[in-house]
Amino acid sequence: MATKPASGNELLPVAEARQVILWAVRTRTARAAPLVEALDCVLAQDIASPIDLPQWDNSAVDGYAVHSSDVADANENNPIHLRVTATVPAGTAAGVRLEPQTCARIFTGAPIPEGPDAVVMQEDTRPHHEGYIAVVESVELGENIRRAGDDVTKGEIVLRSGRVLGPAQLGMAAAVGLAQLTVYPRPRVGVLVTGAEIVEPGRLLRAGQIYDANSYSLCALVKQAGCEPVELGIADDTREDLQEKIDYGLSECDAVITVGGVSVGDHDLVKDVLADLGCEQKFWRIAMRPGKPFVFGTRGERLVFGLPGNPVSAAVTFLILVRPALLKMRGLTEIDLPTVMAEATGDFVNRDDRVHYMRANLRRDGEKWLAIPMPRQGSHVISSLANANCLVELPEATTISQGHSVRAIRFSENE
Repeated sequence: MATKPASGNELLPVAEARQVILWAVRTRTARAAPLVEALDCVLAQDIASPIDLPQWDNSAVDGYAVHSSDVADANENNPIHLRVTATVPAGTAAGVRLEPQTCARIFTGAPIPEGPDAVVMQEDTRPHHEGYIAVVESVELGENIRRAGDDVTKGEIVLRSGRVLGPAQLGMAAAVGLAQLTVYPRPRVGVLVTGAEIVEPGRLLRAGQIYDANSYSLCALVKQAGCEPVELGIADDTREDLQEKIDYGLSECDAVITVGGVSVGDHDLVKDVLADLGCEQKFWRIAMRPGKPFVFGTRGERLVFGLPGNPVSAAVTFLILVRPALLKMRGLTEIDLPTVMAEATGDFVNRDDRVHYMRANLRRDGEKWLAIPMPRQGSHVISSLANANCLVELPEATTISQGHSVRAIRFSENE
């Protein structure tokens, strides 16, 4: 795919920028991982069960294994007396055959002995004299018996490739005897914030300094995308510091996100440093608001995303452009945030010649969604992002008036 030149005044449309990025993404190489390490990884191959589940007919309750015909007429007024000839605990082989008019004490999960075809719950029996019980409730043929293969049959596909492995899926794998799964490992994503004015939260601010919000929000976004964030720290606005930290990130991570330093100021050095490090710049500057100064490059299969420094711009460009790439790298095919059509409760106005991703709040009103625009849309207004749960995508030079439909991109399914 052709890429845009490294310089020039042309702004790349968002859709084209996304295509360039996704074309460069390579899914990580699949590998075998122990179950304890596979949580939130994407399964790389279908899993067929090597066994039936359950592997044998077993009891669903604590009680007595019986011939159902022996107790067909049992009730409180007509107890049926049976001789107890065996005890079958869970974790042992039955190893006995029971004749009619006899029963076996049995526990949940224990194999059904040869002969019996039902299990009477312990609550439906009474002690009789030594070696006998009284059954006071009848049972149907097969009642309280879990049949072999009732859950899963040998050879059945129990987990499909491409799905994210959660606790239930890991339990399924363990239940059929698998100690490891072939998965796409979670990508390691380095996050580097740039700027001599940035300091860690908790420290005393000096004149001209600001707290580092981007490291925390972006590392959280990376983690929410199912990847492993690697904090690369805060880089000064010097070639030496930027080069050292970015080079380390590219050697240790599958992707590196830098924040700040990608515009046209004297201290915006990230693009030059990436070139010095052998990165191929695919494009710079996008026709979107917020987030115009955005650079994307590669070094081999390593990806580099240079995000703008304003916290809202950084978060929005991550959601629109970086997140889909990370999900594809994980081996997923569903890589887009959920969208809904909603009724605008106020005017959404975009006078710019770039698409504007405006912060808003979605809420339900009966069968429809309502989109409530945030009052302040500046790229420095962190509170507008913190109090929003969606982005409304507004085409260039467009006004959508109150009462009309807007396309809202939700931050998550749960927002």
